[in-house]
Amino acid sequence: MTLLSRDAAARVITGSIAVLAWSAGALIIVLAIPVLLETLARRDALAVLPVPLAMLLVILAGIGIALWRMTPRVVVGYLVVATAAAVVYEVSLLRADLSLLEHELYLLNRPALALVAIGVASTTALGGIAWCLFGYAAANIAAIATAVITETPVRPGLGPTMVLLLAVVLYLTLFTLQARQRRKLPKFEELEEATKRRAASADLALRATAVVHDTVLNDLTIVMNAPATLDARTRERLLEDLATLEGGDWLHASNEVTVPDRTQVALRNALSRLVSEYRWRGLNLNVTGATTGVYRYGAAQGEALAGALRAVLENVLRHSGADVANIEIVYGDREVTFMVSDEGVGFDMAEVGSDRLGIRESIVGRMEAVGGRARVWSAFGQGTTVMLTMPIEEVTDPGAPSRHQETGAIVIPPRGEAGRVD
Repeated sequence: MTLLSRDAAARVITGSIAVLAWSAGALIIVLAIPVLLETLARRDALAVLPVPLAMLLVILAGIGIALWRMTPRVVVGYLVVATAAAVVYEVSLLRADLSLLEHELYLLNRPALALVAIGVASTTALGGIAWCLFGYAAANIAAIATAVITETPVRPGLGPTMVLLLAVVLYLTLFTLQARQRRKLPKFEELEEATKRRAASADLALRATAVVHDTVLNDLTIVMNAPATLDARTRERLLEDLATLEGGDWLHASNEVTVPDRTQVALRNALSRLVSEYRWRGLNLNVTGATTGVYRYGAAQGEALAGALRAVLENVLRHSGADVANIEIVYGDREVTFMVSDEGVGFDMAEVGSDRLGIRESIVGRMEAVGGRARVWSAFGQGTTVMLTMPIEEVTDPGAPSRHQETGAIVIPPRGEAGRVD
């Protein structure tokens, strides 16, 4: 549901009142036509009918144009044309029968009523009153011009004044209601800006925490568990983390700050704890391909993904003989893939008995139960690669693309077709 701003809502309300006023003016002119016919017929003056009837039709056409394009310029043009038409209307009738001024004044001031019943879609009720005052002034100008031309007393009648008073009361009532609402309701625009600032601050804190966790804390873990001399890959990892901290790209939050729900926070925290746990247990994990985006999964899918990843890492730690494993995360439009690889001893999948539930149930079965997939590649002496793929419910924020998204490919180390299980 879309909420209008105060100015837009006020414009809609005053515009509706203006449409009502124009419609009332049109109705006044339409009803004046049969009265005009009846009055002139009763006075045997139908010969003068074409001119006043034409002026009423001109005013009616002007009202139609104003309703179609209710802009200040169009309304001013209408006032000019309708005022002139009202003068011609009254003069033509009075020249035919001056007694109309005494006995049929209501017929003479019909155009004047239509002049007062005008308006535009303004942001304040006072704007609507101002336009009605312009119309009232135009009605009096028409009455004065008619009196000067016909050399008769100025008799605008009470009709225009009553229409003006009715419009003023209506607009003042609206103005009072708007003023009360302004005092009661907060300024939503300011609240929205304050909320965005707080969300941006919280987002920056989360980014800083994530960067410290993924760089400083992880690097300390690597150094503590590494041998006396760091290998080339470890040094490269440390240099990359230093470049990340120095670059400061993580400080720049997006304009649209997306706050993940509790399910997504729980999944992210579970995966972070999982990686930290196995690093402390002696498995040096290199995590790549992470993104700044927000991807939503179902609660069951998140639990299955975390459980399957734990089973994979447990197998690496217990059976591979390797102390290093790589976790590569690949995000797509509809699914996310966690690929865990090691360079351990490997194994032959054909020799895994049906009673061994570690891979078939803890990994493959767990993923398939919630709509995901798991594939295992392994061979003796060539290590093992496990690919866990889970569908995504919604991509709330795609974030920056990972290097896999940029290249459009997933590289799987060769393990031999005999070791593949789907």
